[in-house]
Amino acid sequence: MGAKAIRFLVGLSAGFLVLPHPVSAQEVIYIVRHSDPPSTLNLDEILDETPLSESGQQRAKMLAERLKDAGVTAIYATQATRTVETAEPLAKTRGLEIRVHSYEDSDGLVRQLRSENGSDRVLVVGHWSTIPEILKALGYPEEVKIERSAYDNLFVVVPREKQAPMVLHLHY
Repeated sequence: MGAKAIRFLVGLSAGFLVLPHPVSAQEVIYIVRHSDPPSTLNLDEILDETPLSESGQQRAKMLAERLKDAGVTAIYATQATRTVETAEPLAKTRGLEIRVHSYEDSDGLVRQLRSENGSDRVLVVGHWSTIPEILKALGYPEEVKIERSAYDNLFVVVPREKQAPMVLHLHY
């Protein structure tokens, strides 16, 4: 999908949210996987301390460019260096602090989102294994699988009162 199409869809979802409608949680939650780690490492060699590759840093900047006008007011990332580094360009652009949470507690993250960010537009940076858990905890009934080699997934989650959230699955 091209950059213009992504900007259109993200803008559309952000614009949709300014219309009055009842919500029981956030206006919107953007969920992405961390950007690319160094390609010289095998998957079993990637640790919490593993930083982003040069291409991963560029992808993180691209994400910040895509979401800079989306009204993000809170950012969450796991304790892994690459999730924090993925969130940093947008956090700097928006003047926000990155809130670190454990990747072992997706339900706890969702409880925190609901209790502390009830009317916010939130970015959550996770992992191939945690994004499906987070979507499920948010009430999304569909099974989501993310390939371990895919770093361009962007889920736009719009909570709806007494219904499953609306979820757009994009790529950036």
